[in-house]
Amino acid sequence: MRRLHTGIAALMLLAMLLAGCASTSTAKTPTSATTSPTADPGSKVDWPVFGFDSARSSVNSHETALTPQTVAGLHQIWSAKLPGVADGSPVYLHGLKLADGSIADVLYVTTRGGQLAAVNAANGQILWNVLNKGVRYTTSSPAIDPSRAYVYSYGLDGTLRKFNAVSGAEVTSGGWPIRITTMPNTEKESSPLNIGNGRVYVTTAGYPGDAPPYQGHVVGARLDSGAEQVFNSLCSDKPHVLNEGECASNQSGIWARGGAVIEPGTGDIYVTTGNGNFNGHTDWGDSVIKLSADGLHVLDSYTPINQQTLNETDADLGSATAGILPDIPNSRTPHLLIQGGKDQKLRLINRDNMSGQGGPGHLGGELALLDWPGCELFTHPVSWKEGDNVWVVLAGTCGMATYQVMSDSAGRVTLRKMWNNSQNFTTPVLAGGVLYAATVGAIYAMNPHTGEHLWSSKNASAGGNIGGIHWESLIVVNGRVYIPDENGKLTAYGL
Repeated sequence: MRRLHTGIAALMLLAMLLAGCASTSTAKTPTSATTSPTADPGSKVDWPVFGFDSARSSVNSHETALTPQTVAGLHQIWSAKLPGVADGSPVYLHGLKLADGSIADVLYVTTRGGQLAAVNAANGQILWNVLNKGVRYTTSSPAIDPSRAYVYSYGLDGTLRKFNAVSGAEVTSGGWPIRITTMPNTEKESSPLNIGNGRVYVTTAGYPGDAPPYQGHVVGARLDSGAEQVFNSLCSDKPHVLNEGECASNQSGIWARGGAVIEPGTGDIYVTTGNGNFNGHTDWGDSVIKLSADGLHVLDSYTPINQQTLNETDADLGSATAGILPDIPNSRTPHLLIQGGKDQKLRLINRDNMSGQGGPGHLGGELALLDWPGCELFTHPVSWKEGDNVWVVLAGTCGMATYQVMSDSAGRVTLRKMWNNSQNFTTPVLAGGVLYAATVGAIYAMNPHTGEHLWSSKNASAGGNIGGIHWESLIVVNGRVYIPDENGKLTAYGL
């Protein structure tokens, strides 16, 4: 698994100490609420999960205010201090009816120290802040219930928690909170939460240093009852949250930014594991696993032929989650995944037959294997379709590259590089025909077809810049760009 950036460890220790001190909730405004949120009329959209949708596309096709023609006019609207560093991505509800009857757009962030904060998107005011008591830290992001009434966030005590979106009051009935791990000292929630199939999905991994025990699992909790379904990437024959000592295998984590990715239409779940043993039956280290929506059973899998070497050298396949590509025209394998990793390779995988052998548990079987030049991948891919052209953007530690997915005359697929740069970005976003990405100290807006810079927060006219970046990534919604940073701030840009 990945080691943290220099200087982050001290912040983690501080977050751990703070998280163990209190579990109280503070609410500045409103102080109470009994009403459910309602959407205001108009064409605004929500950003309910990391990646905009349950497939983690990071494509907001509804954006109309920010376009290639207008994006140069972006400037800082506000920059607000959060209760702690939110090492992930915000989520967003538009037109929320607050307890005092006013209407507001609201951002939600989960801090490393386990705090869930609601922020007024108009001015950065903290509406409420709940500190979830527990140990150590998280780099997760929250998720918003499809009803718009609730927000889900990981608790540092190893539970998934449910809160009223208006007031921050925790729901403690109907099965909530639910147990995600019994070993929060060695097993954490790294990835953002996801929602689909009437469930909220959580994945687990270890902490930097890879100290066992941790087995890496997926928990799908029903939104209505909290009832759990569990897949363990090690000891998968035990379909429940494992207790310490219950599984002899260790060190397979599901920790990438994508976490659990949900396929549109089928509802199937894709996760990618980092390291750990592989036997193709109960242990699934360094594998892409396809799970059923109705019980998290293994439907198919892909495992590199060199899995053992990846495990021995800490070259996690699972430093990134497989991205679901749009259907490829004129291809005999139109349904693809793209998978990066710490081994500096890109793989195209057939979602309909991931190993090429008609079932899970086999080694090899990718449709294409390409070198990713010179660096590791820790971000989630962004892909979209324009006419018959499928585009995909990947950001690694040594730069970003954009590809077109091509089919030859025989229907075989490959990647054609269109452009690349040498900047280290977190997960990008495509909105209104503009590609956005954040790096240490700056946000950039680019032409997705050429990489041309259209705007940067470094510009003198931008009105202010951002701080350092670790996992933090931005969202672009309803004419605004929002991003947290390592200074513990959340910053908004608009026209």
